[in-house]
Amino acid sequence: MSQSESEAASATRKTIERTYRERGRGFLAWAKRHAPDAETAEDILQDAFIRALAHVDALAPVEDLAAWIFSAMRNRLVDLWRGKGASRRAGAIEVPAEVIEAVATEAGLDPEDQLQRSEMLTALEVAIEALPAPQREVIRAQALGGVAFKDLAERTGVSIDTLMARKRYAIRKLAAALEYWMDD
Repeated sequence: MSQSESEAASATRKTIERTYRERGRGFLAWAKRHAPDAETAEDILQDAFIRALAHVDALAPVEDLAAWIFSAMRNRLVDLWRGKGASRRAGAIEVPAEVIEAVATEAGLDPEDQLQRSEMLTALEVAIEALPAPQREVIRAQALGGVAFKDLAERTGVSIDTLMARKRYAIRKLAAALEYWMDD
């Protein structure tokens, strides 16, 4: 490695470290909104910065390092969602059309596009699996299984208000997951 290449790599390494210090919290907040849990979000953030440090020589010409880091995080999250989807396809759940349309509408998507709808269904199945267990159970029982909130409350011992809140939170998370999926 020549002197100028070594200096460029050192400067890029310092830029990566500065980007982590200055933007790391924002990147982590974004990852937490899109990842299934906080631990995964932290892993995604760390993976992106580790990749940046591992490819410091190749990143020297990159003008917007923060954008590169964000893209690396986003790609890692997409890989995660797609990987989970592939592993679950054999036992895929049936999602009623009205649930897909409700989530699609919340995410601002046009549910009439058949190709998009098929891909969205796969993404939705993966997103449902990534929900916290209490929210996933409400979505499966109430939205997918058609169980009334009253019956679900009696069966689980959880108040109707709590169940409705869980469903509302789940729908928002599913909509965010599909919105992220559409950005891909």
